[in-house]
Amino acid sequence: MIVRLAGVLLIVLALMFSGCVISRGRVGNPIDDNKLRQIQKGVTHRTQVVELLGAPDRINQAPDRDIFQYYYYDAKSPALILLALNLLTLNVKSDNLYLFLDKQGIVQDIIYGKRTDQVDFSLRLWGP
Repeated sequence: MIVRLAGVLLIVLALMFSGCVISRGRVGNPIDDNKLRQIQKGVTHRTQVVELLGAPDRINQAPDRDIFQYYYYDAKSPALILLALNLLTLNVKSDNLYLFLDKQGIVQDIIYGKRTDQVDFSLRLWGP
């Protein structure tokens, strides 16, 4: 009887202290693809870039150019919390935009990578 009661108590405690957790975090602002399409190489000036996209998250300066960087990170993290085992997955993806401007402030090149649409809430035990 005591063994059975201890077993039931253990199961109840395990259920009370277990659960699922879902968390999400974001850094930066999403890059608006429609506004990005309005930026043209050799035409768009830095003031127009700032009017369209806002202030850059980072400005890197090189001897003959400025590099405006815009970024947006999206992270999702599901977790399964059990009494003896915890499983946690962190999935982080980013969108990065680099605009290369010459000394006159005209956009010369655009590099854009978009990956935040690939972030998901899947819980994986091992590997990707």
